[in-house]
Amino acid sequence: MANPPDAPSTRQGMLHRFGKRLGDALLARNPPPHHGQARLDRFLAFRNAVAQVAAHTEQEQVLLDALCTLALQSTTATLAWVCRPDAQGNFSTLAEAGRVDYLDEFAHPRTGLPIDQGPLNRVWREQTPLFNAPFPEGPLRRAWEERARKFSFRSIAVLPIPRDGKPWALFALYDPAARAFPSDCQIVLQSILRLVTETLEDWCDILQEREQARQQSILGAALKASDEGVILTDAERQVLYTNPSFSMLTGYLPAEITRLGMRVLQGPLTDPEALREIDAALHAQTFYNGTLLNYRRDGRTFWNHLSLIPIHSPEGALTHYVGMMRDVTEERLALHQLEYDAYHDRLTGIGNRRSLEDQVEVSLLRAQRQQSRLAVCMIDLDHFKPVNDLYGHDAGDHVLRVISRRLQEKLRRTDYVARIGGDEFVLLIEGYNTRQELEIILAKIEGAVTGPIYLKTGERVGVHLSMGVSLYHPPYRPDFTTLLQTADQALYQSKAQKGQREHYWIIVDGEPA
Repeated sequence: MANPPDAPSTRQGMLHRFGKRLGDALLARNPPPHHGQARLDRFLAFRNAVAQVAAHTEQEQVLLDALCTLALQSTTATLAWVCRPDAQGNFSTLAEAGRVDYLDEFAHPRTGLPIDQGPLNRVWREQTPLFNAPFPEGPLRRAWEERARKFSFRSIAVLPIPRDGKPWALFALYDPAARAFPSDCQIVLQSILRLVTETLEDWCDILQEREQARQQSILGAALKASDEGVILTDAERQVLYTNPSFSMLTGYLPAEITRLGMRVLQGPLTDPEALREIDAALHAQTFYNGTLLNYRRDGRTFWNHLSLIPIHSPEGALTHYVGMMRDVTEERLALHQLEYDAYHDRLTGIGNRRSLEDQVEVSLLRAQRQQSRLAVCMIDLDHFKPVNDLYGHDAGDHVLRVISRRLQEKLRRTDYVARIGGDEFVLLIEGYNTRQELEIILAKIEGAVTGPIYLKTGERVGVHLSMGVSLYHPPYRPDFTTLLQTADQALYQSKAQKGQREHYWIIVDGEPA
């Protein structure tokens, strides 16, 4: 027979007892959509988690409670119930989880539910599982059906739990989805209940060790195939266990991380604010979920998505922490790239229209606060189309990149350039004192942009500029669209007067008449 729960144990035995809570923690994440293979995978994960609990606990109630809790965490069911009829013919609750108030209206407390002619009675009588079964005709049928409709239950699965070859209890799952238990999931559910039955029938040390070894092998293989690491610490945050994936992720062996502690993963670039949030969560004994920069054993950095889950005893005392780590470096880089692309022109790397809108708001607020001037300059390249027609679009792209670089080089640190499409650019020039000073800046831009450009094939080409300038000065308060429209109208006039104009620009005061 198994040792009593309060018997002294080795470190390995201690890990057995906390395996159930570790299994709960591993499943305490948002499940993927329950469709097809994803749904089957969650049922398989449900089975593996129940097997872990069975291998790491010696208490019947712990196993039954975990069976109900893990069922809700792993499937779309909203009520899980383990029950059996007593000598008076009423179903008594052994374990439950989820929408247990469904049961309250029939009997309170939930130790006196009458046996009717429904699915529970049928499975108890025939000892054969039922899946997706409607309520049959009977005296309590309408009451049960109405109650089920109120709780949106559309599917039910009821499975027998025999013990010592005799009926012992029933396991029932109630689900709001229609036909929530397809044939492949039925097979997995039946295997789960067989596992529970075997554990209840023969709970001995030999069986525990055998099941533990098998499940550890399955769990170890699964973790090795992923990038996630699992850490178990005691309440004082001393590392008790790390899985192989942790070593693969960080480079630290279990003995090393036990000796050095988790702080060895921190480094100069680790965000102090993230560390303060972790310390605050640990101090408050609450869940933590976040991303921070960590260091591997060889000094390389990686972005670590870390979840910390406090584990409490049934009496509420903190006993352990479970940590789950995942390398999200590639995901973070991809996210940064998406954010960069959202505000930058793909061809030239300078700002795009969305970035320009944000920058105009900032520049206007700064000009209003400092009582300074702002010029919104719209540029169109002259003689650019012949470059595309004669040398191809690759040559045209090269010209646009060169023009973008030259504009950036000639602008001051406080100025800004964006490409808003085709060969159109917009400049924001801030903080000039006089119109003459602005014209000096514009002349420098013309000299840089109209210089010769050499294509990759060696040909020499050149372009010219037309520009419309919309001026802002306090207390006038225009918006982005108005400023841009005014600059666009001035650009149109500049291009129309190309043959007789003195400058490539036309400047219009932004204040309306």
